Amino acid sequence: MSKKEDIINTALRLFNSHSYNSIGVDRIISESGVAKMTFYKYFPSKEKLIEECLLQRNVNLQSSLNATLSECDPTNYLEQINAIFQWYDAWFNSEDFNGCMFQKALEEVIKIYPSTLKPATQYKIWLTTLIQNLLTNLDIRNPTHLATLIVSILDGMTIQAHVNKNSVQMNEYWTRVEHLINFEKALA
Repeated sequence: MSKKEDIINTALRLFNSHSYNSIGVDRIISESGVAKMTFYKYFPSKEKLIEECLLQRNVNLQSSLNATLSECDPTNYLEQINAIFQWYDAWFNSEDFNGCMFQKALEEVIKIYPSTLKPATQYKIWLTTLIQNLLTNLDIRNPTHLATLIVSILDGMTIQAHVNKNSVQMNEYWTRVEHLINFEKALA
């Protein structure tokens, strides 16, 4: 692993466990075991580091979700949407779940570091497009609106799980989303 990757992985772990504002560059340098000069060679500012972390987080999440979807029947689009919900459920119940790093960035640092907006929103755009494509394959008449609604439900569940992991009843959420999808299919 390169020193740059060490810095990013350390920063991701710290930003995930704490807040962006409470973690300083000196702590990241110390815990990643790199020299200050090395840190600043790769990241001239904390803003640049947060951008890189969000881009890496996006890559990590997409890879993980794609791996989950690759285990599904490629022609069963409803199963794939359900797999996304199951992936979220597993994430909510993982040891390192501390809420969404993208949501946290938008709440904490967007005004200080406006350049973090794009990497903080890329995952949501990707996920919306993924779900929209699955809905299109299900012959949903207006897949864009339903995909946006489903991603909003996932965002809300993420916030709810961050407040109280045990409060998210995944089966209830999935049953309602499945009814919505079936209702939209019936309209097509």
